[in-house]
Amino acid sequence: MKRNIVIHRKITWLLLFSIASLAVAYWFIYASERNIDKTNLRISSTHAIIETVQASITSVAETGTITPPLFNSLDLLCRANNDLTASLPVLHRLVSTQQPAAELKALLYTMLEEEKRSLTERQQTNEKVIKQVTTGMYFGRTGAFLFVVIILLMLNKDINRRKTTQQKLIEAIEEAKKAKRMQEQFLANMSHEIRTPMNGIKGMTDLLLETPLAEKQQDMAAMIKRSINTLLVVINDILDFSKIKAGKLHIEKINLNIKEVIGNTVSLFSHQLQTKGLPLQINIDPNIPEHLTGDPHRLNQILNNLLSNAIKFTTEGHINITVAIQKQTVDTMTLAFTITDTGVGIPEDSITYIFDSFSQASQDISRRFGGTGLGLTICKQLLQLQGGDISVQSAVGKGSSFQFYLPFDINNTPAAEMPALPGKPEHDHPLTGKQVLVAEDNEINQKLIEFVLRKAGGTVTIANNGEEAIQLLQQNNLYDLIIMDLQMPKMDGYATTYYIRNNLRLKIPIIAMTATAMKDEQWQCLHAGMNEYMTKPFEFAELYKRIAHLVD
Repeated sequence: MKRNIVIHRKITWLLLFSIASLAVAYWFIYASERNIDKTNLRISSTHAIIETVQASITSVAETGTITPPLFNSLDLLCRANNDLTASLPVLHRLVSTQQPAAELKALLYTMLEEEKRSLTERQQTNEKVIKQVTTGMYFGRTGAFLFVVIILLMLNKDINRRKTTQQKLIEAIEEAKKAKRMQEQFLANMSHEIRTPMNGIKGMTDLLLETPLAEKQQDMAAMIKRSINTLLVVINDILDFSKIKAGKLHIEKINLNIKEVIGNTVSLFSHQLQTKGLPLQINIDPNIPEHLTGDPHRLNQILNNLLSNAIKFTTEGHINITVAIQKQTVDTMTLAFTITDTGVGIPEDSITYIFDSFSQASQDISRRFGGTGLGLTICKQLLQLQGGDISVQSAVGKGSSFQFYLPFDINNTPAAEMPALPGKPEHDHPLTGKQVLVAEDNEINQKLIEFVLRKAGGTVTIANNGEEAIQLLQQNNLYDLIIMDLQMPKMDGYATTYYIRNNLRLKIPIIAMTATAMKDEQWQCLHAGMNEYMTKPFEFAELYKRIAHLVD
């Protein structure tokens, strides 16, 4: 801004100087023209006097005297001309006394010489004035040119500085974009590197819990599972927080059923509620339509976080979930969700910053209950991304009540397929008699998915990368299902799927499995030709539900 002001000032100086220069030049030219005109007038007058005097001399030479008309002309010229004023009495005396023509002639010659001298002086003065005007105009033009050149050089210097600054800004923007791309890539790599082993640990633990174990082994495996779930919550919070900050969180607009979303969320905590002996009451306004349009996964994430906190901080009493209509128009409906508990509560001085990043109600909360302090922050940001918001009322020792509102579009057309959320498996053996090709490069995940699919009744073939998967399909295209990892060496899941759809022309259902979970990745998978999309770690029940939908 300061540099812009400097440039504007210099341009203003240039304009002011141009106006002042034009004004001075105009005045100088005007004054010079007046002086020249006056001088020319006097020169013309002198020429007239000389002609009159010469005529008088000729008359005197011929007649010996001055005729009355000629005398009158000389009288007028002498009276009008200061240079001839002294000759006027002498001329009158000579004419009145009728002096000899010689004296009269001598006077006239004197007057003639005086006028010639005056004429010469006036011509020289006129030439001097013209020369002065010419010189002044030359120096004026030279000075103006130099001033303009100096101003233009200064402007050019400022413009060059501005261009340099602009170039630096462009470079800084490019650096920022590059840093953002690196941040996104780092986030994707971190997501993949963390979720991949977590998928193996969680999946193998789930398989282990389904095998016959001694009571002590069962307790140990259950503790591992709880630790994994806690760690997974922390990982998801950190990754989601990073994605929100990077603008990489995707909000979907698909069909959903509020009762199903809440039912699926509550089912995940049934064991914890039974263990703590906490009754859970659910009240949903019956006027809420069965089908709405929104993001069920983000709604599930918000409810999951708030319900998890309610159970975590409540040792006795009860928990209530209430859903009511806050506002309704022809096409939209805003729902108010309230999760109330009778837990430890939140100190009044902590409520103001409870939704800030990495904040918790007190210093010992993290030590006693765990967590990153990001859960409520993510809830608030997720709601704000969808046009909603959240608030809390709480008292220490009496519990807390979290209220959030969220707008949805009203959809009167029943959904052909409701979103799959974690729940109890509805299909015990969805792959009975089916052949499944798994493209996965991680050995632990290979074993896990093989166990899971064989448990569902399928015959499993493993490919270590996309190239191997294509070779197997070229040898046998009778596979009923393909499980496709996205990040693989030699040939990734996108390229492999594209080749299967466009070169091999196969319509085999493909389920994408990724540990990255970045924005628009689901859209990229579907655009590449995949039929379903799942993130790691995955729930067996969710996988079975997707499989049942595709292979039936």
